[in-house]
Amino acid sequence: MDSVRRDAWTHGANGASRGRGRRFPLGALILRYFAYVLVALLALALVAYAAFGVLVGSGTVLLANYGDTALDETSARLGELTSADADAIDAAVPSAYRWALFSPDGAYAAGDVAAGAVDDARAAAFDGLAIDYETFGMTRYEPVTLADGSVCVLVYQYLPQFASKDLRDALPNPQNLLLGALAVLLALTLVGIAARAARVISRKMEPLADAVRRIEERDLDFEVASSRVREIDDVLAAMDDMRASLKDSLEAQWRGGQAQREQIAALAHDLKTPLTVVRGNVDLLLEGELSGEQRACAADVAEGARQMGTYVSALIDASLGAGASFAPREARLRPLLERLRAQVEALAAASGVRVVWSEGADLPETMLLDEALVERAVANVAANAVEHAPAGSSVAVDVRADVAAGCLALSVADEGPGFSPEALSRGCERFYQGDAARAARGHNGLGLHVAAEAAARHGGSVELANRSAAEGGGARATLRLPLGHAAPQEPVGPTGYAE
Repeated sequence: MDSVRRDAWTHGANGASRGRGRRFPLGALILRYFAYVLVALLALALVAYAAFGVLVGSGTVLLANYGDTALDETSARLGELTSADADAIDAAVPSAYRWALFSPDGAYAAGDVAAGAVDDARAAAFDGLAIDYETFGMTRYEPVTLADGSVCVLVYQYLPQFASKDLRDALPNPQNLLLGALAVLLALTLVGIAARAARVISRKMEPLADAVRRIEERDLDFEVASSRVREIDDVLAAMDDMRASLKDSLEAQWRGGQAQREQIAALAHDLKTPLTVVRGNVDLLLEGELSGEQRACAADVAEGARQMGTYVSALIDASLGAGASFAPREARLRPLLERLRAQVEALAAASGVRVVWSEGADLPETMLLDEALVERAVANVAANAVEHAPAGSSVAVDVRADVAAGCLALSVADEGPGFSPEALSRGCERFYQGDAARAARGHNGLGLHVAAEAAARHGGSVELANRSAAEGGGARATLRLPLGHAAPQEPVGPTGYAE
């Protein structure tokens, strides 16, 4: 099926691209820019050749063989001069030459050769070493005898040179200068071609990047475009297969989840009937003649039934996709804490556990809270502590304002075995069951997750820790809620996405 889908996509891409041009292989695209480089090299070479021709034609530059062709004429002019006429000698020597003047006894008298070349020039004048270019490489030394017996050695190379001595002394020789300029122009051209190639390839890759971005955003209802490059289109076809398969999988998963949510909502709705019966009968009991202990037990049952009704309604809303309602309001803290204490004590009494309740003196009078969510969070944290507390032990509940952290801290500590290292980091994850015994007692690993989710809706958190041996051991879970009016947050699931 995937191959059929890929063939269909490729056919569609071909059909869609016929109006804009045929597809071509990636190698052709690369070859095109190699051709651009070759054309640029040829063009720059032609420009350099033409520029050199213009410079030679205008007399600005002398040809490389000028030293050989003008040697006889220059020697004749120098033969008429004497060593006393140094300025006349310099004027008579063209810029293609450097010169060195020696007296008949070999003493250096004048010249414009480099200091390191004076000894070579003397050897050429008096030892007969400079016959051709091979003696001193590319440099030739030609001695010329002046009218008074002095010797002027002409030094030249087989290289083009500027006709002006000022330009000759200020700039590299024209050949090196032209090659340097050619290298700079070539580098700039290559940079330009590379930038152009990068833009074109980036544009060809845009459909691929766009497809990846839309899949990352979970937008799977789109048509993958064509790049007109065969290899990139092959990757796009494979990505389109992945997009379609992922879309089918997510749709199937959604349908399965929707059916499950509807089933849970139906079952939760069915729970309302027996809960209504329980509440009705408890109300009747409370209207009758009861002892003090019986009335307290009946009141606990009524309160438990009320909470169960609230949870069932929330479960129905969540199952149908409405999510748990979040309605924070300015709540008086004292009545809320009294209700929480009664609920925790009732929960602990059913398990034979004592409750040690303590409150700080600096608690605020009101806080911005969703009281139902806070009650649910505390009930789940307390249930976790009571569940792991040994029979006859105590559960310590401490409520105080942490002004430095800007939050209300409600901690519940038990004397049980404490959290494992893994549970300390994962205990608030949905369905986490680090303790096999918990699963055996029918728990599904939702308690601390529900508490953490409720805290997150308020902009707070649930922190897990173990008590020290000096404190008697056991575990501690701390529910932290902002004292200020913090912006509410969406609950975050284990995948990192808002749920």
